[in-house]
Amino acid sequence: MSTDTNDINPAAASSAAPSPDDTTAAVSTETEAIQTHACDDDRSQVEEPCSSEAVNPEQVTDEPCPGNEAPHVVAPAVAQTAWDDDWHEPGDDIGNRIDGPAHHERTTTEVESASAKRRGKRSKKNDAKDDASNPRGKQNPKAKANAPTRERPAFPVGEEVFGKVIEVLADAIFIDLSSKAKAIFDRHELSSDPPAAGDQFIATVHGDGARGGLVVLTHNPRRFENAKDVVSEALSSGELVNALVTGVIKGGVELDIDGLRAFAPGSHVDLRLGADLSYLVGQRLPFKVMKYEKNGKEVVLSRRELLEKEATQARQDGLAKLQIGSVVEATVRSVVEWGVFVAIPSANDIEGLIHISEASFERNAKLADLFKVGQSTEVKVLRVDDKGKLWLSRKAVTGDPWEASASQFPVGSRVAGRVVRMQPFGVFVELVPGVDGLIRTADLSLLRINDPSEVISIGDEINVVVVSCDIKQRKIALHPALPGDEQEPRQKIAPYRTVQIEVVSADVHGLTVRILGVTGASARGFIPAGHTNTARGTDLRVEYPAGTRLEAKIIDVDSKRGEVKLSIRALKEDTEKAAYQEYRTKVARESKFGTLGDLLAKRRSE
Repeated sequence: MSTDTNDINPAAASSAAPSPDDTTAAVSTETEAIQTHACDDDRSQVEEPCSSEAVNPEQVTDEPCPGNEAPHVVAPAVAQTAWDDDWHEPGDDIGNRIDGPAHHERTTTEVESASAKRRGKRSKKNDAKDDASNPRGKQNPKAKANAPTRERPAFPVGEEVFGKVIEVLADAIFIDLSSKAKAIFDRHELSSDPPAAGDQFIATVHGDGARGGLVVLTHNPRRFENAKDVVSEALSSGELVNALVTGVIKGGVELDIDGLRAFAPGSHVDLRLGADLSYLVGQRLPFKVMKYEKNGKEVVLSRRELLEKEATQARQDGLAKLQIGSVVEATVRSVVEWGVFVAIPSANDIEGLIHISEASFERNAKLADLFKVGQSTEVKVLRVDDKGKLWLSRKAVTGDPWEASASQFPVGSRVAGRVVRMQPFGVFVELVPGVDGLIRTADLSLLRINDPSEVISIGDEINVVVVSCDIKQRKIALHPALPGDEQEPRQKIAPYRTVQIEVVSADVHGLTVRILGVTGASARGFIPAGHTNTARGTDLRVEYPAGTRLEAKIIDVDSKRGEVKLSIRALKEDTEKAAYQEYRTKVARESKFGTLGDLLAKRRSE
């Protein structure tokens, strides 16, 4: 058998022919490679050397051995590859055909798209399995790996640092570390005199301040081991331990007990809710151990019990210095919706409350405008209740403005005021701070209104007339003042009296008029169209334009509303009747001669 040496790699050939097992393995490997590339209808032949003869590299040809031809390996077609994706075949669960391309009708692009969709669905299923296997929200290792790394502190624990002393306190020394951080050093570690401000300072970092506090420095990094035994024993015995406040962190303060880190909640180091705790940094204070766990890794301290005892004793001593009814100086601490909390320096800074009802005589006064934190004010001690609460009053020392209101606002006087409150029944007008008067809704306008907001608003300036003033009841009745500065003579409202009026408006029903010299609802009058002394169909707006002044007769007064009904026709009829009666009287007097004595007396008088 002749072979061609151009088709066989000499380096790959051996002096002995390969075994049948080797041939099968070679074919299988080639088949897998072809299937991976998924060639479309490409056919490849794998040439197999004869198994019965040794292959000479120099005699190799491209003709296969008779009867030992290599099998033809065909790359799977698109339809064959897609057949593995049987769950993507358009059909129902029992195999019935539905609309959509068949496997053999799908192109390579469609097959790749279906494969991508399948991979996406598998990814979603895997994510769902991860969520189901992690019901309590435990951190996923992948998410933990992708989480941002924590920044390395500028001064790690154990590093020796150099700094500059910026402040020396009784219990601590503050050091500036190259303007990168502020550090604190427990002064009780020093056996010699402390350094002065500006001196260089060398120490070891004991706390990096990563939790928000200051960097803690020390000369003895192992001293916390002795502190563990002390703190553990203090938890059992209830004894107090001294701790240095090294910083203010979220929720409280960070402490140092001879090298052992501890924590104290904010409410356990200051009884004032939300107080700024920065004033405690650098102080060495006694604490009670509340928690000691994990061999000193979790230590919680508290001063609440100590503070409450001190506050109770200070309050008792302060209350003993106060007398009911005395006037003292107080400092505003906080302003709340219902009152003002103040401290009395002369009584150990005990705290008292000025209730909103005792803050000012002004009913609409805002506490935030009257009091500012830190402001000093005089207060009067009212009482101390059973719970030990101190009740104070500010308006008791400012004077009652109602005492002078009788002489300041006599009945009939005209004053200027400002609308401060509004109710459906009327508006309250502030005459002076602390003194308000009421204008009823019916007295606000000559026109009928249902609510004061139709004609006036809060904050409007208005001129009013004092109608009545009751000092005991603290009530002042007001009416809107007459328009302009014109002084109109006051008229009495009574039936069958003739009054001067001014037309306000006219419509088909009649005339709305104002009785001159009268204020409030009594000034509002109405003349029906039939009493205007005009012919039927007359345009009253033309006959009586607004502002026209004339006389009319009161024919009725509404006792409930106080409104007055008038008539121009009745006044004209009365005028005509009076003229007729005067004429008849004159005629009767002239036509009567009288007796002889009357004639003689008349002649003598002439």
